[in-house]
Amino acid sequence: MAQTLKLKRSSVSGKAPALGDLQLGEIGLNTFDGKLYTRKDNGTASIVKLSGGGGDVTLTGAQTLTNKTLTDPAITGTILEDVFTIPDAANLKLILAMAVFN
Repeated sequence: MAQTLKLKRSSVSGKAPALGDLQLGEIGLNTFDGKLYTRKDNGTASIVKLSGGGGDVTLTGAQTLTNKTLTDPAITGTILEDVFTIPDAANLKLILAMAVFN
């Protein structure tokens, strides 16, 4: 016999569940945005987004990319290094075009 799984859901753009909306391990779905959420507790309870759409990521400090693909990267800020050393150029599979704006 098949099981039916019903998720807590919202169809309101941008709406994410609050802590009181989900129990530990429950899943919530925003059907408008296509985003999936769950509640976690690693000592401090929080709601985390499991999936959905693209978005912006803010990185601070030194970053290392290994076997990663960047699609249409746009980088804002100040150039700290204008020369990059690639230790193993024979295996370079990433071509990165950067546009830097101040």
